[in-house]
Amino acid sequence: MAKEFRYFQFPLCLLLETYKDRVRGLNLMSSYGIVHFAKSQNCNERDAARQLVYDYYRNRDKMPEGLFDALELAEREGRFTRDDDYNGFNSDGQFTAEENTDEVMKIMEAQADFKTGTIQNYQLHQAAEFLHIDIGSIGNTLKRYNEARAIQGAYEARFGPDAMTSVKPSMLFDFRDNPKQDIDLFRAYLGIISMIGYRNFISTNKPAMLSRMIGAKSKAAFIQLSKNKEVQTVLKKYSKRYNMDKLLLTLAEQKFIMFLSKKQTSVIYVSRYMEPKELAELVKQSRNRNDLKKKMKDATASL
Repeated sequence: MAKEFRYFQFPLCLLLETYKDRVRGLNLMSSYGIVHFAKSQNCNERDAARQLVYDYYRNRDKMPEGLFDALELAEREGRFTRDDDYNGFNSDGQFTAEENTDEVMKIMEAQADFKTGTIQNYQLHQAAEFLHIDIGSIGNTLKRYNEARAIQGAYEARFGPDAMTSVKPSMLFDFRDNPKQDIDLFRAYLGIISMIGYRNFISTNKPAMLSRMIGAKSKAAFIQLSKNKEVQTVLKKYSKRYNMDKLLLTLAEQKFIMFLSKKQTSVIYVSRYMEPKELAELVKQSRNRNDLKKKMKDATASL
């Protein structure tokens, strides 16, 4: 079950950033996803203090600058006793650092910002372990997260709450690190997932999917975001039926999604990947439930 929840979650509006700078946009998504997940992690303060001590000895280059500076100052002032011989490890090779942990706990009690940062540092370590990822720099990750939050805030101030989308970390990193991967495929996938959410399937149409591809949840958002020069090529290309049909088929062939549609209709049924017959059965079951509800409503009205 745990594997099912190993996803980055982030607001759809960040998709627009991939048109401006592909790598930067994808890094904003990953950083938002990491911190967003980290905030949900429970934290024992002593464990957080011990983690910070370990980082001070072994992961200095990855530490948030503020926490590193605070511990370095505490060391100079004699509030943190540096263990140059064992770096917090005992004779059995176990990291205990009890004295240092006690010292950090006292600093946490005295400085609210330091306490908040220490807890956040621990939560990010926990998130990285659960998501099976390596955080190169916690400071840079937090910086990008705050930047992504600012973009989300500006978007939502204009258009209301944004939709959230999700993706496996490995998939996001693959599209980030491999420039040969078709980024439009990734954009379409994220847009479709933002519509499906936790449902088994949805009914939608191609214009709605194209709107989501540029990070626009609503018609009002699409009107504004479609004015950006960076998205013009994609809008022109996938407004054509052939290109959008080919994109959807490629997503299905690569087992990202499944979709079904009837000729002469604009409605498309879309799900996360499953066999076509399975999606068809879900659609039929949904129709049957809706038909039964309508019959019950009509019967009730006749009483």
